[in-house]
Amino acid sequence: MLNKYLALLRRAIGLMLEYRAGFLIWMLTNVMPLIMLAVWYSLSEGGPIVGYTQNDFVSYYLLLTFVRQLIVVWVIHELDYDIRHGNLSIKLLYPINPIHDYIAVNLSDKLLKFAMMIPLGLMAWLIFPTIHYDVTPLTLLLFVAMLAAAWLMRFVAQYCFGVLSFWISQARTLDEIWYAVWMLLGGLVAPLDLFPASVQAVAKFLPFRYMLSFPVEIMLGRLSVEEIHFGIALTAFWVGAMLMVFRWLWRRGLKQFSAFGA
Repeated sequence: MLNKYLALLRRAIGLMLEYRAGFLIWMLTNVMPLIMLAVWYSLSEGGPIVGYTQNDFVSYYLLLTFVRQLIVVWVIHELDYDIRHGNLSIKLLYPINPIHDYIAVNLSDKLLKFAMMIPLGLMAWLIFPTIHYDVTPLTLLLFVAMLAAAWLMRFVAQYCFGVLSFWISQARTLDEIWYAVWMLLGGLVAPLDLFPASVQAVAKFLPFRYMLSFPVEIMLGRLSVEEIHFGIALTAFWVGAMLMVFRWLWRRGLKQFSAFGA
């Protein structure tokens, strides 16, 4: 399996390098966190907002920008196209599940983005030298683990919507609705601490927070030990639930796909 993944990664990285301009454009279009940073930075000029100073908003949204770049997923567009045009038939002949081919393409994107964001991160630190994170070996380990889990949830959730293309023609519309809720309750529009208590109580149990802002909150040192344990447990639950839904949809979808003679 490792050799197969390495082969898929080499091919995917080569594909990414062929479209360098498009790759850069995709990075530049994911600037929503920076737009929200400008909004909240301006609003907090008169003083802290629910405990967030201007420096806190800078620290939050700069790291959120980094996280968002590394969890971007577009698999629904590829899967929807492959199902509708029969390209999935070829991928079903591969010696491994087609999902691994999509994963390899997505991971190659992350490897290149990470390499490009290192100098950008150093530049951001020079521009905002007052930003601060709770950097310890434990928080770094938790951040990396939760970042990987956030990407996995984003990928599997979108893959599930893509699999719905076996049955319906509006799978991408459903994903757009999911995406809008993710932006709101994931902490992109505003840190969840700024929402009413009732919204926070609901968002704490939904997957959206753990698909974006939770790793950032860990690095900001704004969570207690109990809250971190709760977040890890909820993340594990949602990862398991999404994987179960994927397996169920995939098995039924393949029967539907073959029923059309594709």
